Amino acid sequence: MIEIEVKVDTSKFDRTMADFPVRIAQAQSRALWYIGQAVSSRAQQAFRTSAFRPSPWAPRKNKKAKHPLLIRSGNLRQSITWRWNGDDAVVVGSPAKYARYHQFGTKRMPARPFFPFDEQGRLTAGMKSKIDKNVARIFKEEMGKLGRG
Repeated sequence: MIEIEVKVDTSKFDRTMADFPVRIAQAQSRALWYIGQAVSSRAQQAFRTSAFRPSPWAPRKNKKAKHPLLIRSGNLRQSITWRWNGDDAVVVGSPAKYARYHQFGTKRMPARPFFPFDEQGRLTAGMKSKIDKNVARIFKEEMGKLGRG
C-alpha cells in the first residue's frame, strides 16, 4: 500500500477572502461618491447645455429678458449639491425653495427640468447608463485588488 499526504496551501485564498469585505466597502463608497458627483454635475451642466437636460425646456414668455433661462443670479445652479445618506445612498438636490417648481413646473409655469431624474426619482436613461457603466468599472477595479494586500 502507498499513501501520499497532499496539503493545499490556502493562505492566499484566506487573505483574499479576508480582504473581500474591505474591497466591497471601498467599491461601494467610490461608486456612491461617483454617483453624487455625476448627477450633480449633469444638473449643473443642464443650465448651459441643452444636451444635458432630461427634456427640452419651454421657451420663455418674456423675449426681452437678457439672462439665460433659469439663470438670473446663478444661485439655483450653484445650490445643487449632494450628500451621503447612510452607507448605501446619496441624495442629490437643491435647498432653493423654487428648484422644485422649475424642475416639475406648476399650473402656471412649464417644467424646465435640470436634474436628470423624473418626479418618481428615476434617473433618465442616459444618466442611468453612464452610472451603470462607471459603477461596474469601479467594482471591477476593486475586485482586481483582491489578494494583493
